[in-house]
Amino acid sequence: MSSDQSLFAYLEAHSEGASRIGFVACVIFYGLTAAYGVSAGGQWSYARQAVADAANQAALRAGLEVKAVQVEGQHNLKDAEIDAALGPRDGVSIFAFDTDAARERLKRLGFVGEARVMRLLPSTLVVEIEERKPFALWRDGDKMAAIDEGGKVLALASQRQFPNLPVVSGAGAAAPAKELILALAAVPELRGRVREIERIAGRRWDLVLDTGLRVKLPASDFAPALADLSAIAAKNPGALAEIAELDFRVPSQFTLRLKDATATGRQKFLSWLSDHQESRKQL
Repeated sequence: MSSDQSLFAYLEAHSEGASRIGFVACVIFYGLTAAYGVSAGGQWSYARQAVADAANQAALRAGLEVKAVQVEGQHNLKDAEIDAALGPRDGVSIFAFDTDAARERLKRLGFVGEARVMRLLPSTLVVEIEERKPFALWRDGDKMAAIDEGGKVLALASQRQFPNLPVVSGAGAAAPAKELILALAAVPELRGRVREIERIAGRRWDLVLDTGLRVKLPASDFAPALADLSAIAAKNPGALAEIAELDFRVPSQFTLRLKDATATGRQKFLSWLSDHQESRKQL
C-alpha cells in the first residue's frame, strides 16, 4: 500500500469523533501539500489529478456529494437549460464541483445576464441568476426569438409564450426596433392595434394593424406619422377596416389606398366618413 493510501485510511479510521467537514478539510490540506511537493519534480499534472480524485472520493464517502440545486432569479429560463449548463453532478463532491466553469456555461445562455454558483454545505449548489428582460419578439423567416431592448437574441420563442410583446420582423430588425417600440408606447390606443412591425430594406418600418392595414412610415422622424395615424384611429376607428394602405413617407402629407378601390368603394368610404363625422357632431 502506498503512503498516500495509508494516510487516507488512517484519516478515515480516526474520523469518527470529528465532523465530516473537518475530516474533508484535513484530506484537502494533505492533498494540497502533496501536490505542492511533487510539482517541483515536474509531475504536476499527473499528481494534481490523482490528488483531486482521491480528495473527491474521500468527500463522497463523508457524504458530501452534490445532491441538490437551489435556483434563484429564474423566470424565463427552462429547468433543462440550467441543468445542462451546470453539467454532470453524479459522483461529484461539493468541493470538486467547478463553480467557475458552471458560471461561464450559464452566462452563455441568452437569457442570462449574470450568474453566480455557490456551495452550500453539505450537498447543495446555490445558483443565482439575473435574467435579461425580453423586450420584443423578432420574426426572421420561419423562426421567432425573444430579444432584449438592445436587440440581443435571448432564445427561440413564440407569441403564446409572450403574448404582450410587440412583434418585429425582417432582416436586421432586432437592433433598431427599440426606438419605434418606445414611440408606439406613447400612443397606447394605437399600440394595441399593431400586429407586426416590419423592417423594410434595412432603413424604415411598416406597421401592420389588426385590420390588415399596412402603414408605411418614413425612414426618420416617424413621430408625426404616428400622431396622424392615432388621430385617424381615434376619430374614425371604423375607417381603418376599409383602408388597405396608408403611406406617410412624404413629410406633412399621406396617401391612402382602399381595399375596395372601385368608384363604388371610394364613394362608400367617403359617404361613411361623412355620415360618421355628422353623427359625431350631433352627440
